[in-house]
Amino acid sequence: MTERKPLLRPPAIVKGDTIGVVSPSYAPKLSWLSRGVRALERAGFNVLLDPEIEKLPRFTRAEDERRAESLMGMWLNPQVKAVIASTGGYGAVRLLPHLDPAVFRNNPKALVGYSDITAIHLWLMRRANLRSFHGPTVDDLIPSSRDPTMASLLTSLTTPCPTGRIGRELSRGVAAGHAVGRLVGGNLSLVQQTIGTSYQIDTDGAILFIEETRDPMSVVDERLVHLRAAGLLERVSGIVFGQLSLDRSEEDEFEDFLLDLISDLAVPVLMDFPAGHENPNLTIPIGTEVELVVEETRGWIVYHEDALEAREERVEESGEA
Repeated sequence: MTERKPLLRPPAIVKGDTIGVVSPSYAPKLSWLSRGVRALERAGFNVLLDPEIEKLPRFTRAEDERRAESLMGMWLNPQVKAVIASTGGYGAVRLLPHLDPAVFRNNPKALVGYSDITAIHLWLMRRANLRSFHGPTVDDLIPSSRDPTMASLLTSLTTPCPTGRIGRELSRGVAAGHAVGRLVGGNLSLVQQTIGTSYQIDTDGAILFIEETRDPMSVVDERLVHLRAAGLLERVSGIVFGQLSLDRSEEDEFEDFLLDLISDLAVPVLMDFPAGHENPNLTIPIGTEVELVVEETRGWIVYHEDALEAREERVEESGEA
């Protein structure tokens, strides 16, 4: 196993901080965006929207450069303490050639998103040496502290090392065991697209998390076979399958050949982890070392190290002596 540099930890955020919202992929539906902004504001944060957040992307080189500049501009804004994608879709991978790793490396901030945002997570980890968070986009959020998606997001961005057993209530164990490793991955199609690039996913000793949506099961199988052919599956310490939002009529058969494909790896495997394109979509720390525990019928992940640098929460002056 090759020795790696320690990944940078972005600072934790505290109430009163400003969260920037960007659109590296599609433009969000405005009513859903407004709902998500209200959720963040009710939680005690200021929200700064990219001025062109509503602009529909056109997939040209000039447009790619413009969206890359928008992302880096938000990142360089000293008022912005964390960045959340407005929505997913497609197009984030087109920004990567136009991003400057030094911008992100020299200004560590937490990035949150999922689906298409997987491309940026993996790029940040390999090119900018920075941790990030697989979690909801702003258009997923609702203004309720009891919503598990919202609660998980807030805990992840404000607490350097949460102590809970993440996913314990909903996940299903299929290959019992225990492993510790960096959590890597995201949307399977975007993970596959990194193969052969300068930001290829690093699976050595890792806990691999993957989720997928809408694609036929044969396509999902093909992507896993490709990861295996590239020598990436054999390196993992454990596998966490998130929400595989596929054709339910073939679910049992699909799980059989999925598990057959990885059965000889002899690593713990967890299914139905609550992260991906369904609700709840829990926030998990990409690039951070976690512990994967899989029992006979259930399992979970636990932080094994801090994902964030701690910050002292602001205390308002009371005027008292």
